[in-house]
Amino acid sequence: PDPSFPADRLRAPVLYASLGTVFDAGPELLRTFATALAPLGGTVIVSTGRTDPAALEPLPGNVLARRSVPQPEVLARAALFVTHGGMNSVNEAMHAGVPMLVVPQGADQPLVARRVVELGAGLSIRTGDAAAESVNALARRLLDEPRFRAAAADLRVAQREAGGYLRAADELEHYLHRTSRPADRPADRLPDRPADRPADRPADLPADRPAGWPAPADSPQER
Repeated sequence: PDPSFPADRLRAPVLYASLGTVFDAGPELLRTFATALAPLGGTVIVSTGRTDPAALEPLPGNVLARRSVPQPEVLARAALFVTHGGMNSVNEAMHAGVPMLVVPQGADQPLVARRVVELGAGLSIRTGDAAAESVNALARRLLDEPRFRAAAADLRVAQREAGGYLRAADELEHYLHRTSRPADRPADRLPDRPADRPADRPADLPADRPAGWPAPADSPQER
């Protein structure tokens, strides 16, 4: 836990918004989230990333804006997560069983957002449509409709039962074991020639018959 983070001052329901650290969301969008969520939350936490928190001011009194927050600790207390849909953030939200409002910013995030919606664990909105009124309406649905919390709880159980990094390491080792070639006999190398057979003598030619002699009638060469 981050000792500088005022976890003891958070009031339920805790609503958390973060668009990660890669994309520069800018103060306007972050301020929109704060304004939209403030009427719904006990404490609204906005992680501003590259944006100076002071650029969001003035903010409602129940909004806490910081450049970074201990995200797993916040998600453990959160009732809702407004996220850009980065894989790490979505996985952490699933691990905590928190419904999501996904506002994809780029890269693979639109696909992640669609999958969150398909799984029933959240809703999605485009950045261009993210006005305070629309964000507030979607956030209210996520808080009021039990199906979102239930789906997020199911994902929480599934993720915790999946085995985490230890299971992933086991699966990788199993795959490598199945697909690797024996070091002493690569698959693309022909079998070694017996040491007692000359290189120019056919495999089925008796040792006492010179190469080039006719083969016996029952020789495999005549079949």
